Amino acid sequence: MTSEPPKTPKPKPTPEPEPVPAPGKPCARVVGGCYELVEQIGGGASGTVWRARSQATGEAVAVKLLRDELVPQPKAVMRFVQERAILAALEHENIVPVRELLTIGDSLGLVMELVEGGSARALLRERGTLTPAEAATVMAGVADGLAHAHHLGVVHRDLKPDNILVGTPEALDSDPGVRLTDFGIARVVDAPPLTTTGALLGTPNYLAPEVINGAKPSPSSDVYAFGMVLYELLTGRPPYAGHTPRSVFRRHVETRPRRNPGIPDVLWRIVSSCVDRNPACRPSAAGLGEALRLAAVRLGAAPALPKPPRLPMQSALTGRPWIPTQRRRVPAWHAITTVVSVFVLLTVALVALDWPGGGDGQRADASRPTASPGPSRSGGGGAKPQRAGRPASTEIAELTANRMAKPAPAKAARPSEAKVAPVPTAYGPVKCTGYQWKFLQPAFSNTCFATGPGIRVSGGLKSKEVLADITLTLKDTAGNRVGQPYTCPGLRFGPEMSERVCGAFELTPPRGRRYVLVQSWRVYDGDGTAIHGEAKSAEFAY
Repeated sequence: MTSEPPKTPKPKPTPEPEPVPAPGKPCARVVGGCYELVEQIGGGASGTVWRARSQATGEAVAVKLLRDELVPQPKAVMRFVQERAILAALEHENIVPVRELLTIGDSLGLVMELVEGGSARALLRERGTLTPAEAATVMAGVADGLAHAHHLGVVHRDLKPDNILVGTPEALDSDPGVRLTDFGIARVVDAPPLTTTGALLGTPNYLAPEVINGAKPSPSSDVYAFGMVLYELLTGRPPYAGHTPRSVFRRHVETRPRRNPGIPDVLWRIVSSCVDRNPACRPSAAGLGEALRLAAVRLGAAPALPKPPRLPMQSALTGRPWIPTQRRRVPAWHAITTVVSVFVLLTVALVALDWPGGGDGQRADASRPTASPGPSRSGGGGAKPQRAGRPASTEIAELTANRMAKPAPAKAARPSEAKVAPVPTAYGPVKCTGYQWKFLQPAFSNTCFATGPGIRVSGGLKSKEVLADITLTLKDTAGNRVGQPYTCPGLRFGPEMSERVCGAFELTPPRGRRYVLVQSWRVYDGDGTAIHGEAKSAEFAY
């Protein structure tokens, strides 16, 4: 029996080395297991939008990633999930379709169809303005998408050129391929709100006046923003561009946009009806689509308006208007009168001290004994005693000269020579900031003070159906707290009592200084979340 030779084990195949990225080329970032991020193509308050490629099919898609700083905020995450649910329900040719929701570690991502043409904002940056026919055709597609959303009970709340995508920029007047996007802060009618009571979400240039005044967003508020966007596509900028947010809000509430002479009559009638301050007078989105398509046919080859000039004091780096700090300017006459007044006072002082016929006929001499009317019966708070036989003009002149001279070693003053400023016995007029509103705050604040024997302070808030704590703190100009703050906790606001006041309280800080009153508050919404706010009075002397 012959034995078989032992089998030689086969050598294991050598694994191929993994490819090493070329020097200077960053490694591709893959999310969701199969989507490779290529480049960032947009972004907003809630997320960044990336051009991506599916590793499974090679198809180009858009991926929206939730911002890292918003991951710990439950409301921001819920809005992101709600956007996916809304887009999945809004199947329409003029609304960007969503494909899936990705879980990326602790964060989230949305995979959407990629619209190659870019946004209407990018078109305005490139071309300045659109022709009337192009603007009408683009906004007709927007109106159709809005009408579908409104029919299903969804309010967009943030309509602006950044959220309007066009697929074919070269054929805007025929088939622009419009898609509405960014429903991140959209509101579903009759659904529990995710927004803090009284807070404003949206872009100032497109907010409807009733929303600024605290009303709930509605389809009419989307139509108002629609009119603002149509105006911007025709002229190159929104009606109130270049102003501070507070000034923009005031213009939305108090005025209406002025007509640019180059806007055709048919389009100005549409813009004017959309931006009516009465929401009931605005047209529906469904009617706007048909009206704009008819207007596009009538306008034909009407030329676009010239590109608008650059806004004054606009930053070349950010493209946003630079608002300088307002400084108080002292008029020239004020300085001249001050110099003349000082010269007159000096002359009076010298004449009063050296004039031979003044007073008792002798030069004022501090070493000369004087008669005293006796001790004061009212202590330090009574009337000030004066030297016997000396006129009041001499006393005033001496006081003025001593104040303007350099300080010398002080001698112990006699009781009859003490110069103590009388303390006011009554309070002066109350000075208030007036009710003011800060962006994203659910309340209007009013800070008041009055000076007299002390400082009397109070603070007020206006809000709707919230609970608030108000604290009043007096500070000096260095920011140091003076005395103890006063707090009014648990002030409840409602339809019957929308304004509540904390105070008045009286403080007695050291005199001869400058102070500022700080009013701070915490407003609690329905789920117990606290929103902090602060307002300050102007500096004042006491």
